[in-house]
Amino acid sequence: MSDYLEVARSGKNDWWRYVISLPVIILIWVMLGSIPVVLLMAYVSMDGNPATGFSGTGFKGVPVLSEFLITMSSFIPFIVATLLAVRFIHARSLKTLITGEPHIRWGRMFAGAGVWMVIAAILSVLEALLYPGRYVLTFQPASLLVFTVLALIIIPIQTSAEELFFRGYLLQWMGLRLKNIWFLSILNGVLFFLPHAANPEMASGSILIGLGYFAMGFFLTLITLQDRGIELALGLHAANNLFASLFANYVVTALPSPSLFTIQTLDPVYSLVSLVAGMVVFYFIFFRPIRNGIATLQR
Repeated sequence: MSDYLEVARSGKNDWWRYVISLPVIILIWVMLGSIPVVLLMAYVSMDGNPATGFSGTGFKGVPVLSEFLITMSSFIPFIVATLLAVRFIHARSLKTLITGEPHIRWGRMFAGAGVWMVIAAILSVLEALLYPGRYVLTFQPASLLVFTVLALIIIPIQTSAEELFFRGYLLQWMGLRLKNIWFLSILNGVLFFLPHAANPEMASGSILIGLGYFAMGFFLTLITLQDRGIELALGLHAANNLFASLFANYVVTALPSPSLFTIQTLDPVYSLVSLVAGMVVFYFIFFRPIRNGIATLQR
């Protein structure tokens, strides 16, 4: 744990550098990242077409691929701003934002993604069996094929932007003063929840869905600290969003997609319970003394 937090000391960590860089990163994310979405909102408001529009749950009458690309484009300036701040304001290697190890552990990243993808698939099959009719086949071969190509490029950018900022930049900053793994995980989980509070999924049960976002932020922080880097978190987060977008997405979602199945009801209770159960299994696979063959991929 200490290696990942202490590696931040290799750069320049004067308090005024964070006073400059943190607001700049957030402003670039919010202001520049919002421009495409605002332009789309203006367009559907003035196009004279009653079939198009927008609300708190997203856009209507807009092609799903267009909505996806415009929504996800906000994370490009976000990730660029974070990387530039670390490199030029804090004057340290970008690798230190990812790992405390001598090299980035790509195998660890892909192992985390693969394990979480299997866990997500099992939990979805279980939900479909427990609640018949909740999963509806919405397979559109041409749309899904095109979307898959785009998603494999864009979703890792989106999830990496969040991981580099929350589990990288913010966590390492907090780690300069705080060392308790549980307190850091709780605090980072709260910070991770805040920007997700505006997601349309929150309307399905704000307390439990909010706890789900907090739990995800908490868990990603915990495994980052225990694993001395964000490789596992990068893989898990990308796999989580890719699975939802490609295989089983909700009717109302912050990540619109032409998924293989569409889940008609967002069940806050099942969502939270299954998420925590998946995290327990993931943690056991990677951090318990008795490990299976996946351990060979960790270095």
